[in-house]
Amino acid sequence: MSSNPMIGGQAVIEGVMMRAPKVMTIAVRRPDGEIVVRRDAVDLLSERIPFLKKPILRGVVTLIQSMVLGIKALNFSAEQALPEEEKAKHGEMSSWAIIGTLILSFGLGILLFFYLPLYLTQLSGTWFGVVEKNSLVFNLVDGVIRIAFFLAYIWGITFMKDIRRVFEYHGAEHKVIYAHEAGEELTLENVRKYPTLHPRCGTSFLLIVMLMAILVFSLIPQEWPLLDKALSRLVLLPIIAGLSYEAI
Repeated sequence: MSSNPMIGGQAVIEGVMMRAPKVMTIAVRRPDGEIVVRRDAVDLLSERIPFLKKPILRGVVTLIQSMVLGIKALNFSAEQALPEEEKAKHGEMSSWAIIGTLILSFGLGILLFFYLPLYLTQLSGTWFGVVEKNSLVFNLVDGVIRIAFFLAYIWGITFMKDIRRVFEYHGAEHKVIYAHEAGEELTLENVRKYPTLHPRCGTSFLLIVMLMAILVFSLIPQEWPLLDKALSRLVLLPIIAGLSYEAI
């Protein structure tokens, strides 16, 4: 087992972002083939507030901070990957723009993967009595619909050329993580032999979130009105994220 520090990362536009505990590095290929590298220090909120390192709570904090850093990395990669004549039209996103993008993305995700499946499950209860009467069956149906939506979304965006390119970088990033965790020197020959799938991938985390949601949402009383169920799910989301982080 390697004693190297744990490294994570994500694909960006024409490149990758790799993150160590306190440093984030982004490498992006420009249209002319030049690879631009940016290295930033990561100010961990949990280092300033030790209480945030507690189990479950640390998962919520890590998720939010990872999303913020991810959007910053995507913004930098988009700026570098654009042709020179386009750069003048696109300045770097402000902090408020990043926060707005984060809130919008999070809101759309909740609507598509949590509230819409809930509504469809509630609707199916009018046709199938067991769904309406049994909390576990209700949440199993809800979970199946949610996972189906998620897999359909992933499958659908693979038809987009730009997204397929990002997925290729995503797989390459996983290969590098595997080689690093095995303690091997990060050469092209060493990295190539590893698989493109990784258990700590963000996609795996989302699937665990959806499975965990089935269990946690089963605690919501079945007789509650639809609006109360929807609001309670919003409250329970941080707990689900924290439990999923501990599981992965």
